[in-house]
Amino acid sequence: MTIHDAFRMLRPFCGRLGGAGRWLLLGSLLGTLTLIGSLGLLSLSGGFLSAAAVAALTPAGIAAFNFFLPGAGVRFFAMLRTLCRWGDRVVTHEATFRLLAALRVWLYGRLARLSPRRILTLHGGDVLNRLLRDVDALDNLYPRFLLPTASAVLACLAMGWFFLCTWPSLWWLPALFLASVLSLLPLAGWALGRRPLPLLMRGRATLRSHLLDCCEALEDFSLHAAAWREQCRRTLAVDACWLSTQLQAARRAAGLRAVVGLLVGLAAWLCLALLAVMAEPGEGPWLVAAVLLILGAGEFLLPLASAAVDLPGTATAADRLTALAEQPAGDDRPAPGLQPTDGSIHIAGLGFAWDADAPILADLNLDIPLGQHVLICGASGCGKTTLVHLLSGFEEAQGGSIEIGGVPLPRLDESTLRRHVACASQLAWAKTATLADNLRLARPDAAAAVMHEVLATVGLEPAKLGWRQGLETWIEAGGASLSGGQRKRLAVAQALLRDAPITILDEPSEGLDSASAQALLNRVGERLRGRTLIWISHRDTAAYPFDQRIELPVLGGNA
Repeated sequence: MTIHDAFRMLRPFCGRLGGAGRWLLLGSLLGTLTLIGSLGLLSLSGGFLSAAAVAALTPAGIAAFNFFLPGAGVRFFAMLRTLCRWGDRVVTHEATFRLLAALRVWLYGRLARLSPRRILTLHGGDVLNRLLRDVDALDNLYPRFLLPTASAVLACLAMGWFFLCTWPSLWWLPALFLASVLSLLPLAGWALGRRPLPLLMRGRATLRSHLLDCCEALEDFSLHAAAWREQCRRTLAVDACWLSTQLQAARRAAGLRAVVGLLVGLAAWLCLALLAVMAEPGEGPWLVAAVLLILGAGEFLLPLASAAVDLPGTATAADRLTALAEQPAGDDRPAPGLQPTDGSIHIAGLGFAWDADAPILADLNLDIPLGQHVLICGASGCGKTTLVHLLSGFEEAQGGSIEIGGVPLPRLDESTLRRHVACASQLAWAKTATLADNLRLARPDAAAAVMHEVLATVGLEPAKLGWRQGLETWIEAGGASLSGGQRKRLAVAQALLRDAPITILDEPSEGLDSASAQALLNRVGERLRGRTLIWISHRDTAAYPFDQRIELPVLGGNA
């Protein structure tokens, strides 16, 4: 990656201010005033103290020395620095939070357009890392690089104006600082961070993915000690590499700061030597002000040195976010148009295989008229869950056809398909929110009475379960505060809230005892009377009068 590539990657994010432009402008102004206050306080107080010390050598000097004007200037710069630094911190942090929030909303919006098939191909750990750490990495772009650079440029111009008014022949010192801000520091930081920082960003993403794999597959690893040892070995190797790269990047940033500090000190000595020759009689004490002003340049050069080294990592994060945002939707469904006439399903010659040598479904034919309740059962691996994915549009049939209400499924647009087919998958999930918020994921305008009615249907009445907060009961991440059966019933409740003509429930009674499973089936069947229900289960459901009972044969592969 070249520096030209980095600016190309960062350019879209420089313009994507998310409504925080005024905050950034105010933050830049306050940052500039803070620098001016710091430089003015440092130089004026040094010159004032030196002049006061010289004046105190003689009684006439004491009588003639003006204490009031420099003292007022020192107080002014001290107050300016204090107030503007506080305001800079508040405004800049507010602008940064707004920007990062806007970036995450933008990225969520880009992910929301992806088809379910495309989303299933993304690794959860990688997506999580991009949503969290890569977005946070752009924090280096705004408050640590762009805004300080703008403030440093204005501070250099103020220093240049001071030298032009006092010692015009030394105008090149502020010009040298300005060149450092605009070109020398970014180029040096880029050269030092070009290799380790992209590796650091990618290493952190890989480490997060490995750790997430360890957590998600913990039950499987507990059954296979060799696989667990191999996963631990790979995770620890990635962690060691990441820590080594982080140390290398930190050393390079510290080295650049040391060089900048040394050069600023040399510039101050050079300024002192030149002014000692050029100074007129009586100007000696105020030479200290010019030297301290040069030394004060380190206040804006040193932070910029660290930000410049981090710039390649910021560019890498921007590139990773752009790559995720520009993922092809992976959905070739047409624009809104055809509408199913009813909730019937017709399947003819359906075939699907994950592996060409091990088909899951082959020449499957089903005809489910509107309002029928159908049980689909079969041994593990027969293709029950695969059929759910095909009917829901999560996978595409490799042979045969599926019609929903007389319309081929591939000709239904996404919103129409979701409106006509409600599905509770085998993997029940809940978000970190209230019970009502989880239900509103399925139906945002659902009234409290409707939610209570659906919860009673699936046997999740808050009053009977002792949930004193009712619909405001808090659900932990992933449904951790619920039992397995409760998570399944919550997923069924979400599907029922959709009021779709077709409802597909994949193993909805898993985690329930026989009596509870039968009661759930009876209540759901009664609620969906007149609408199509596909109940997928491996349990005995002989007590319920299904219109059709279909057993899928095992052909090979995995469902």
